[in-house]
Amino acid sequence: MDSLLPFITGTLDPIATVVGLISAIPIFWTWYDVVIGRKRRARRWLREVRRKPGQRPALFLVDLLPDKDIQAQMERYVAGRPELAAIPSDRRHSLRRDKRLSPDDLAGLAAEIRACSADIARAGCDTVHCLYAGPAAAAALIGAEFANGARCMIYQHSQGNYENWGPVRHAAE
Repeated sequence: MDSLLPFITGTLDPIATVVGLISAIPIFWTWYDVVIGRKRRARRWLREVRRKPGQRPALFLVDLLPDKDIQAQMERYVAGRPELAAIPSDRRHSLRRDKRLSPDDLAGLAAEIRACSADIARAGCDTVHCLYAGPAAAAALIGAEFANGARCMIYQHSQGNYENWGPVRHAAE
């Protein structure tokens, strides 16, 4: 054993050090890709998805604000966006309520949302552009209905205009 000690310390130790340093490179590279690269790819994916209207898009206008008629405002927004204005009328759906929603109305509202979702699916749409103005509970119903179907882009009503918030279902990070 004493005769192996000089061989171990003189030859194997430097070789082990070099191999350890060389193996650290792919380890750090993988760590960087997992921690930073994946987030960057997810952000790039989100930017790209928000810009593309889809091969066969549909438009779903949801106006659930009582005492406000924002249908004309929605139509103006759609007319100002060429990718949305090009959607034909047979793939345009709307849901409107003039009265204030209550918990008792959610079952009927869910049925209406489900019917619109089924019409959109029957039309073979790959992307749904949903312009939404209303309470959060109804937004949750819409998100639940469209989360497992075609890609659903949400446009939130904010200060008299609509803002694209991206898809309901995001890529996994």
